[in-house]
Amino acid sequence: MKTDKITKLLESKYPKAGRWVFGDSPAMHDELAELVAKGIKTATTCPFSLYDSYESDDGKITVGNHYTVFDSKESPVCVARVTAMHLMQFSEMTADLAWKEGEGDRSLLHWQLEHQRFFESIGVFSPDMEIVVIEFKVVEKL
Repeated sequence: MKTDKITKLLESKYPKAGRWVFGDSPAMHDELAELVAKGIKTATTCPFSLYDSYESDDGKITVGNHYTVFDSKESPVCVARVTAMHLMQFSEMTADLAWKEGEGDRSLLHWQLEHQRFFESIGVFSPDMEIVVIEFKVVEKL
């Protein structure tokens, strides 16, 4: 199995790397993994209230951590490294950071609509909710 060999190699090269799967459906897992691998999606957002559940083998997400990005078939597509983090309220999201999310037309309005939909679906949305925006860059494409 080629994927198993690649995964083992990545585990030895990035022993503390976390695992990232973006989106809330198999189609989104594939679409967003491709955007990350192409360097279009260079940021992601999580609710601060759930931040503790977004961990890697070496603890909470922090600047410098590596993450292997997987698609819907459990295949690794790239490795990304966290470069910056921003704590803010949902209503304070900026057009620049929304652009870095790389989704849709990359506008702030698109980001607001899609993230509100997602956060409501998991029961955590509020305009003044705190969010963590995580910036990253691809360090290895597979």
